[in-house]
This record gives sequence, structure tokens and C-alpha cells, in this order.
Amino acid sequence: MKFTSLSFLLFFLVVYGLHWMIRGKYRLVFLFLASFVFYAAWSVPFAFHFLALVLLNHLMNRQILKNKSSYWYPVSLCINFGNLFLFKYFYFLWSILFQFTGSVWFSNESIQSFLNSQFGFDSITLPLAISFYTFQMVAYTIDVKRGNANENPNFLQFGLFIFFFPQLVAGPIVRHGEFFYQLEVWNAKKEQLFEGYYLVFLGLFKKVVIADNLSSVIEPVFQNPDGYDGLTNGMAMFGYAARVFCDFSGYTDLARGLGKLLGINLPENFHAPYLSASVRELWTRWHMTLATWIKDYIYFPLGGSRVSEWRGYLNLVVTFTLAGFWHGANFTFIIWGFLHGFVLSLERKIEIVMNQPKERKVLLWKKMAGIIYTFMFFVITIPFFNAPSVKNAVSMLYRVFTNATGERTNQIEKIVYSLLLTFVLNYLQTKPSFPRESWSTKFSLVFLFLFSFVITVLLGYLAPGGTEFIYFQF
Repeated sequence: MKFTSLSFLLFFLVVYGLHWMIRGKYRLVFLFLASFVFYAAWSVPFAFHFLALVLLNHLMNRQILKNKSSYWYPVSLCINFGNLFLFKYFYFLWSILFQFTGSVWFSNESIQSFLNSQFGFDSITLPLAISFYTFQMVAYTIDVKRGNANENPNFLQFGLFIFFFPQLVAGPIVRHGEFFYQLEVWNAKKEQLFEGYYLVFLGLFKKVVIADNLSSVIEPVFQNPDGYDGLTNGMAMFGYAARVFCDFSGYTDLARGLGKLLGINLPENFHAPYLSASVRELWTRWHMTLATWIKDYIYFPLGGSRVSEWRGYLNLVVTFTLAGFWHGANFTFIIWGFLHGFVLSLERKIEIVMNQPKERKVLLWKKMAGIIYTFMFFVITIPFFNAPSVKNAVSMLYRVFTNATGERTNQIEKIVYSLLLTFVLNYLQTKPSFPRESWSTKFSLVFLFLFSFVITVLLGYLAPGGTEFIYFQF
């Protein structure tokens, strides 16, 4: 069920109404079952596969909690990462083996024949949300091992922690310290409900009105960059910057809004990333829950910056290359992650060479120059994030920088207006959310009614037909 579909609206209205009618532990049972049904609506077999993984993780975590040196810790990591590898990276590795060996045993036809003869299907399907739920379960297991997670939840509590449907499919990646305590006192204040209502409509505006309308304009360019001129390729890159922010930030707003309506606060995932003055700052504002995950569970274990200077640079490059690979089994994502890690290392080296004390007040022109540099770097790396192949990504960049001839889109104005709106939305993220705490209940209700009415009208006129959320593929 997509968050923007009528079926999800009906599902959530039923869940919301029953959720606040049910009291005590039965509310936990109901919400867990509702989350299971939500996932099962995509695939019943994979829902039970997911349920089995959650149960297995819960049992292993309890053993690790009893004995930190238990062999269940490496077993747990192997099961979770093995599950992720099998479904997400198997074909990628197999294709590399085929390219290196040329053996017929590693061809796609051999895999299809084997799967069909042994299991009755031709290919391995990527389960919905596998990257997100794997990272969330692994993070909890590592925290239990480190002694940082001592909640010892029962199965329903742990199951809801992983299955909670508002954030299940594309995050934010929730940590145990942000979730379990909320199950102790499960009563939403009116301000929390008001903000949840606002975030739901804001997310719909970002996703449906902006991101979905850009999709049909820019995706043909990424699929066939050689058919378009340099300007169109460049505008498609800028358009994707607007689309990916509005799509993913819109999903996060919907997830956080739905969570608040159910009495659960989920962490922020975006905080005006396009107003960052450096790539380092960008990664403290963009996909914040993933950034903190890779910092805590990859970068720090590698030694972080507490090692030699050049080893520190290598740690950054390795960390972000792996973060790129997390996004997808394609060399494009590896290159995208490597570029971000390399530039982060370069920024750190420049800071060391310049050896300038941090200014208490950053000059406006320096801030603006930093924002332009950071955003332009982000845009230049976009082809490696969205193009289907390295060839398409390189061709796109080549045609932009050589101002190649070809077909020109007549949708440039739509891209420009969408980009301007995207920067306005980034600016709003630097301000307190609506409705403001200082507002009276009556004024808040009037604001929410008018805001939702305007968004509903825009949805009615500008909804182009639903497209999947970008991060559903990860």
C-alpha cells in the first residue's frame, strides 16, 4: 500500500480509530498486527519471512543480553547480512564472476534454470524495505553487545520496533533509545496530533505535487541522455535534486506525521540539506538517520579520525563507498559513495592546511559560496545516483560539460519553479514546525483546516498519477 493511495487512506483511518479505542497491552498487539498486515499487502510470503527474521533476532538478542561473549552475536550478524546479501547483492556478485570467468555456470540463464528446477520460480525478488529493516535490527544487536541497550523488550515490543508501518518501508532508521520509552506512556498531546496532521499534508504536497510531476519530465533523460542536448541533461540533474528531496523528505514527513497521530515520535531525517555550506555539513542534514548509522557502526569502528591523517581519509572513503553500495547493487552507487567520501576527505585536508580558527560569525558571502559549492557538487554526482548505468551517467555529464546538441525539453520552467519551491521548503525546515506551540487551539485548528484544504485542492488539480517513492527500491 502506497502512502498516497486511497487503499492506504482507508487502512490508516481504520487503524487510527481502533488504535485510540483499544487500551493497555492490547493496543500494542493491535498495532503490531496492523503493521504486519501492511507489509503482507505487498507480499504474504515475504511478510512471514520478515516475521521469522524478527523472531529470530529477538531470541538471539535475549541470549546476547545474558552473555555478551555469546556466539549468538556473530551468528546474528551473519544471518542478517547474509539475508541482505542473498536478496540484494547476489546477482551483482554473480555478474562480476561471469565477467571475470566467462563461465556458463555464472550466466543469468543458468541461475534461472536452477531456480526454476529447484524452487519453481525464475528469479530472486528483492523484499520491500530489506535495507532499512536490516540496518535497524543490526544496530540494536550491536548496541546490545556493547551494553548500550538494556531494555530487554518482549517480542511484541521488539516486533513493533522493527515492523512499525509508518517508517518500515523507507525509514527513518529508528534506534532503540528513540522508540521503546514511548511505549511506556502512550498518550499523544494535542500539539503532537496537530503537528502530525500538518506533516501528513506537507508530505503529500512534496511527494505528489512536486516530486511526481517532475518524474515524467526528467526520467526519460536519465534513461537516454544521448538523445538530449547539454542543457536538457543539466536541467534533468537539477530537476532530480528537487525530486529526490521532495520525494524522500515527503516520505519522511508522512512517516513522522502518521507516527505522531498514533502517539509515536519518529526522528527527523532532513534538516535543510540544500542550505549546507559544505559536504560535511550536508551529511549532518541529509538522510540524518543513515548518516548517524554509518558513523556509529562503520566509521567509528574503523577508527574514525582517531588514527593517522591518511588512515582517517581512507576511513571516510571506505565508509561512504559502503554507504553508496547500501543504496543499490550497481557500480553507479559505489562511484557515488566514493565521490562523497573523497570530497569529505578533501575538505578535511583543506581545513588542516588552512589551519584557520573557526569564526564565531560566518560572513554571508562565505556562507552563500559554500551553499552554491555544496549544492553543485551534489548535483554533479546525481547521474551516478539515478542513471541506470555508469555509461549513462558519464554520457550525461559529458553532454552537459560539452554543451552537446540534441532534443531540448520544453519543461525547463517546471524544473526551475520546482527547484525554487524546494529551496523554500529547505528554508522552512530551519524554522519551528507548524502549528506553533504559542498558537491557541482555535487558531491552530483554523490553520490546519485551511492548509489541508489548499493541499487537497492542489492534489486534485496537479496529481499526475502516483509513482513509487524513490527509496522504496533500497
